[in-house]
Amino acid sequence: MHTITPHLAVATVLAAGHLGYVHPLGTARVVAKAAGGLGLAVVVLILALLLAIARATRSLAALASEFLRLAAELTSAFFIMVIVVVLAVVLLVHH
Repeated sequence: MHTITPHLAVATVLAAGHLGYVHPLGTARVVAKAAGGLGLAVVVLILALLLAIARATRSLAALASEFLRLAAELTSAFFIMVIVVVLAVVLLVHH
């Protein structure tokens, strides 16, 4: 972004000179319009990036929620199996 801005400004000034805007105020006005358009484009790109990050964050949160739910189910199943094995061992030892 830092390398394109000076080139864009120079190209705008040269194009303005070819179009007959040789007057310094006219050239400054054309450069200001180009810089404003560039600023608007940067704002739009930043907004699009933030929206994409928000969408990815929501998806990641849903994925993490599903992983936590699965981990809770597996932990419950593991504890039930441990309890069953302990009860089986206790019953076998007492008989």
